[in-house]
Amino acid sequence: MRYLFIALLVICSINARAQLKPGFDVQEYLELLRVSRQQTDTLKGDLTPRPTQYKRVYRSPIGPLLNRWELWTGNQSAVISIRGTTKDQISWLENFYAAMVPAVGQLHINDSTLFKYHLAEHPKAAVHIGWLLGMAELAKTVVPQLQELYQKQGIKNIYIMGHSQGAAIAYLLRSHLAWLQHEKMIPADIIFKTYCSAPPKPGNLYYAYDYNYLTRGGWGIAVTNVADWVPQTPFTIQTLDDFTTLNPFGDVSAAVKGQSIFVRLYVKHVYNRLRKPPLHAVKNNQKYLGHMVYKFIKKTLPQFQEPEYAPTNQYTSCGVPVILMPDDAYRQKFPDNPKNVFVHHLFWPYYYLTEKEYAVK
Repeated sequence: MRYLFIALLVICSINARAQLKPGFDVQEYLELLRVSRQQTDTLKGDLTPRPTQYKRVYRSPIGPLLNRWELWTGNQSAVISIRGTTKDQISWLENFYAAMVPAVGQLHINDSTLFKYHLAEHPKAAVHIGWLLGMAELAKTVVPQLQELYQKQGIKNIYIMGHSQGAAIAYLLRSHLAWLQHEKMIPADIIFKTYCSAPPKPGNLYYAYDYNYLTRGGWGIAVTNVADWVPQTPFTIQTLDDFTTLNPFGDVSAAVKGQSIFVRLYVKHVYNRLRKPPLHAVKNNQKYLGHMVYKFIKKTLPQFQEPEYAPTNQYTSCGVPVILMPDDAYRQKFPDNPKNVFVHHLFWPYYYLTEKEYAVK
């Protein structure tokens, strides 16, 4: 009886560790940072420790845009770790390919690959085309690996972790996996918890609404160092067309109905002066960060057909924000350096601030 009681305690302890819980967990995030750090080559001065709870069991092939992901297992759970930007030009072009496409559609990647995706329900939702391309490549191996993990090991608790570009792709992958669960293409009882570290903005406001609703209750965390510029990208442009359908800005004629002709002319003049510049800015974004970058992308993906871009550029942050606030000690340890714009963006400053602000009591 005594040994049975001890065995039950051990089983309960394992189940307690295995069950994912919503909300930011500092030790959870620090371990995921340690896992994510293993995706990169040696970084000068980086003191991020090695993982202690998870072991790598799979590394994906490198895609045409140099995206890669790893699968780590341990504690009756698994981690999908997505690599961020490399030093190579094509990896950076993926970031600069920043026009938006509708959040529901398909990409003709090559003559044998038509990637169908459904990342949000709102008809105005749109996402970053470059990171969508990166996610499409990774999804080819993520889905079968998840199915095998579920069938052979019964693992249902999955973390999705990405830092920088990896975080942007993590957002889109989480949305994609939700749709696959809805379509019964992967088991519905898999639980996902997403940590996006140093994340850029993956889509527009309506995509952010959908993602935040999908991960409501603390299942989608976004960790940002205030000194880091990357979470402030891509550029955000809001036009009057980005408002919901019911708004007071769409029909200026109705707003000034009954006024004198001079008042109507003046109000319409001001309205047009406010409306046209952001629309022009969106068109410029599509021209330079859509059509022009596509020509370079096509050199790597020669059969990739340019999609129709969405008429929006209202990039918005996603996820439950966890803010890392630098103090004087941090600024001394990580001083601004014009020759290194990534000084606040790498793993070690994030690890250092998280441990200092959340882990040390």
